[in-house]
Amino acid sequence: MSMPGLPIAAVERETGIARQLLRMWERRYGYPMPARDAQGDRLYPPEQVTRLCQIRRLMDMGLRPGRLMALTQAQLEEMAQLHLPKRETPPLCDGLIDLLRHQDGQALRQDLQQRLQEMGLAHFVCVFLPQANALVGDAWSRGEIRIFHEHLYTEELIRLLREALSALPSSKDRPRIMLTSTPAEPHTLGLLMAEALLRLAGCECLAFGPCMPFSEIGEAMIQHRIDVLALSFSAAYNGPLDDEIGQLLTSIPPESQLWVGGAGTRRLKPQAPRLHIMQGLDQIDLQVAHWRSAHPV
Repeated sequence: MSMPGLPIAAVERETGIARQLLRMWERRYGYPMPARDAQGDRLYPPEQVTRLCQIRRLMDMGLRPGRLMALTQAQLEEMAQLHLPKRETPPLCDGLIDLLRHQDGQALRQDLQQRLQEMGLAHFVCVFLPQANALVGDAWSRGEIRIFHEHLYTEELIRLLREALSALPSSKDRPRIMLTSTPAEPHTLGLLMAEALLRLAGCECLAFGPCMPFSEIGEAMIQHRIDVLALSFSAAYNGPLDDEIGQLLTSIPPESQLWVGGAGTRRLKPQAPRLHIMQGLDQIDLQVAHWRSAHPV
């Protein structure tokens, strides 16, 4: 019978805390306290993963880990309430958090479907989802919802966006765009949101899924004659972003461009003219227009 818990790689993805840091905290602070499986590998119980997520959010607010390790989950949630002002619910998002609390997946799915039908795909992705995602993240940080609530929300959105994308007509118009993420970035919601807007702009999109090995990206771009590599980095991403982007710029075809977006790119420094850092989804249409003006048919 397998022991309950997540391996360290999954905890790294879930919390955004590097595995080296998790091991250092274990030695220095005596926390986290993972169990061990039959092979001696660490297994982190769900309640420790929840607490680690809260610690990461508070660290993002400037608090030191040594101070946080000694606090109970209730004290961590109280500190989040103190340091994170409550976000006002945007009118577009009325009722969303209540739906999550009620733990009714079907009602949540129907609500999101109705919002999509009423708003249209472009407005749903570009206006509603950034507000809704921030609201859900804020509610989790304050302890108003649990991780499983956030996971349900994310998975229902992924399902809904994939259904919407399957209904869009295919296009062969340039630029031809490859969508993926780097090996340490498993989150896919940002990629789907970007793909929806790129498809609406008439771009030909090839979605390769998340966690593409660096060694494969350049070869795939050559084989599929890709014009633009589009990458998404979530707020939880903690890899050496500048180094990875520099590595990609030297390995992808020289005539191609690299477009990156997501909350994880806020610390990224511009490195080359063909690297374009998008600060918001509303920049996608403009970037497509710039590419097409520079590459007339």
